[in-house]
Amino acid sequence: MKRIIDYNNWIRKEHYEWFKDFDEPFFGVVSEVDCSIAYANSKKNNIPFFHNYLHKSIKAANLLESFRLRVEEDQIVCYDSIHASATLNNAVGLFAISFINYDEDLIKFSKNVKKEEDRVRKIKGLGVNSDTARKDTIHYSSAPWFKITGLTHARNFKFQDSVPKITFGKFETTGDKKIMNISINGHHGLMDGSHVAEYLKLFQELLNS
Repeated sequence: MKRIIDYNNWIRKEHYEWFKDFDEPFFGVVSEVDCSIAYANSKKNNIPFFHNYLHKSIKAANLLESFRLRVEEDQIVCYDSIHASATLNNAVGLFAISFINYDEDLIKFSKNVKKEEDRVRKIKGLGVNSDTARKDTIHYSSAPWFKITGLTHARNFKFQDSVPKITFGKFETTGDKKIMNISINGHHGLMDGSHVAEYLKLFQELLNS
C-alpha cells in the first residue's frame, strides 16, 4: 500500500522541484558501521551474517519515511513498507537481481532470503521479473572484495529512478571490532544528508540490538 503526498503542502516541494530536472539528482555518502554484536549474534543463532545485516538495513529503511518516498510519474508517493532487491550470485558466478519480501521478524526474513538465493542459483542470467522492477524496494549490492571509499552506479538517465541504493563493502576486523563500510545513494529531491545520518544511526542501533 502507498499514499500520495499532498504535493502543494509538502515540506520538500521546493527542494524536489530544484533537483527533479537534474541529469543526476542522486547524491552518495560512504560511511561505516560496527558489526561486532550483529556478527556474534549471527554465529550464536546460526543465521547467515548477510541475512542478519540485510534485515537490519531494510528494517531501518522501513522506519524512515525519507527512504520510503518514491517518484511515480507526476506524483510523490510514500509506501507503507519496502522490500529488498539485492544482487546475488547466479549459477555461473555472475550477479542476478532478486526480490526479497521484508518481514519484521528476522527468522521469517531469513527464509525469504534463502528462497531467493535458491532461485538465483538455478539461473544463468540476471533473473529480472516484475518483482525486481518494483519501486517499493531498496536496491542492494555487496562488494566484499574491497573497502569502499567512493562509489558510482550505472544509471540510465532516460529512466525515472528514485529508489535508494545501498552497497556493503569489505568486512574487516579492526582490533576487537568488526567494521563494514557502506555506501548510500539517494534522490536529493526526496532526502538530504541528514536523513542518511538518521538511517546510519538507526542501522547501527539495530545492529547492536
